[in-house]
Amino acid sequence: MKRALFCGVMAAVLAIFFAAAPASAEAVMRDSSCTAVNGSNSMTYDCNYHVSNYVVGTPLTFAMTYSCTGACGPVMSFGLRGKGFVPAGVSGHLVGGKRLPNGIELTFVFDSLKSMGNQKTGTAQFNMNVNMDDGSGSMSAVPCKVDVHLKQ
Repeated sequence: MKRALFCGVMAAVLAIFFAAAPASAEAVMRDSSCTAVNGSNSMTYDCNYHVSNYVVGTPLTFAMTYSCTGACGPVMSFGLRGKGFVPAGVSGHLVGGKRLPNGIELTFVFDSLKSMGNQKTGTAQFNMNVNMDDGSGSMSAVPCKVDVHLKQ
């Protein structure tokens, strides 16, 4: 009897725990790809993302990848573009990143968002520079703009 009661209580506690944890935590989803051209070589890369179910101050990690018709890679540098976070009133910071075989993985945080009515919005703007062949063997860093949009 005690064992059945204990198992019933534990099942109730576990059910409450899993119900309290959201089924879909914050996620960064790729919306679209862009193309950069250097001479006769072209590169397709992940460039627009959106964030859902975000809690301000929580680190977001996502991967940007690319593929080329000719020779390209590696990622030469990566950082914030322009003001970094827009519109005015939105702020954030980079936490870390690492190179991937054909891209980069990045972690950043929105520190504050802009309120627009009963919604909050913000965009993080990044620049990924990828070494890319122009088709004649001359390599140069090509800037690739990457934006992460949040609207909730």
